[in-house]
Amino acid sequence: MFEKKFLTERLFIREYRKTDIDSFLKVIRQPDTTYGIPQGYSRFRAEWWLKTIKENMRSNIAYEFGVFMRKTGRYIGNVGLINVSFEHNRADISYYIDKDYMNNGYATEAAQEMLKYGFEKFGFNKIQGVCMSCNPASRRVMEKIGMKFEGTLRQDLLKDGIYYDIDRLSILKSEYYNK
Repeated sequence: MFEKKFLTERLFIREYRKTDIDSFLKVIRQPDTTYGIPQGYSRFRAEWWLKTIKENMRSNIAYEFGVFMRKTGRYIGNVGLINVSFEHNRADISYYIDKDYMNNGYATEAAQEMLKYGFEKFGFNKIQGVCMSCNPASRRVMEKIGMKFEGTLRQDLLKDGIYYDIDRLSILKSEYYNK
């Protein structure tokens, strides 16, 4: 079976495999401010999520990949295009990186590869992203890849019993190709 893979300068990005579950759980269970991922992720939920990723790819509604260090093969996070709408010719970018690997540009490197995938493979007109307003590092990733701030959605996310404001950013195909 064909597996989608991407190589960047420092990263290897590929489809998830069943053998990734333990590495995935180690990263996803870290306390953080990742948008939309609740704390206390169980093994059962992780197995369900990995199955869902594969189903979403077959249905062309989301494309999520594991992010691995190119030199060591260590799993360090996730990147993808989610909420894909071919009707509206757009998608949302999604990413997270292991806290031990943050602040090294890995999220930016992986996210840049997803922009390329979305604009060059699918020809999307717009790729947008959201982050919790209290997570300026995630917003900086989106700004570094050329996204522009569109606005703040007040108390738009309920996560672990707390309402969070959400910042929305985007980049248009014309902006991507004019960079």
